[in-house]
Amino acid sequence: MDQNVRRRGRPAKDTDPAPAEEVLQAALQAFATHGFNGVSLRTLTSELGVSHNLLHQRFGSKQALWQAAADWGFGLLVSELLSADDESAPPKARLRTFVRAFVRFSAHHPELLRLMNIEGAQPGERLDYITDTYTAPVVARFLAVRDDLVLRGEIRPVPPEVIFYMITSGGAMYAGRAQTERLFTPAPLAPEAIDAYADTVADFVMNALRP
Repeated sequence: MDQNVRRRGRPAKDTDPAPAEEVLQAALQAFATHGFNGVSLRTLTSELGVSHNLLHQRFGSKQALWQAAADWGFGLLVSELLSADDESAPPKARLRTFVRAFVRFSAHHPELLRLMNIEGAQPGERLDYITDTYTAPVVARFLAVRDDLVLRGEIRPVPPEVIFYMITSGGAMYAGRAQTERLFTPAPLAPEAIDAYADTVADFVMNALRP
């Protein structure tokens, strides 16, 4: 048998370690579902089909794995938001684009909102890390756009926390997938419906901010 041909099925432990992205995605999903205290490295290694020592060798501790998973997930989000933001565009267009980009990304990565629902429920070092490293800088960037629009009289002086939760709630339909399916139908959750949903939420938020 050709040694270069990859065998089907789960790779043997240690012979073909899981790629870093696969490990971080699985870890983020687990932390977002069960919370930090509910996740076991032994369970994760079993799900990934790797040796028990692999995660310890790569990350050293569960806390380090959590931080690496958070960096991976929120790093993707921030990169998406910044790449979508055209600073030369009119402020109103920038704000709408931000809302749309956030909702669209959240639909594809609902685990981030689930993780924030867990970590945001009580103060702690993990919440501080996400806030200081990712959410606060992004919020500050777009609050400046909001403040500019208020000064121009183009939107109402709605408190920033209200705008923040209006926007983040836009992705809740995907973060609470089971509830959405139970109350309505699975149809709105279909991948092909995401862009239209993101546009609808963006329009809804911008209309709510009209003077």
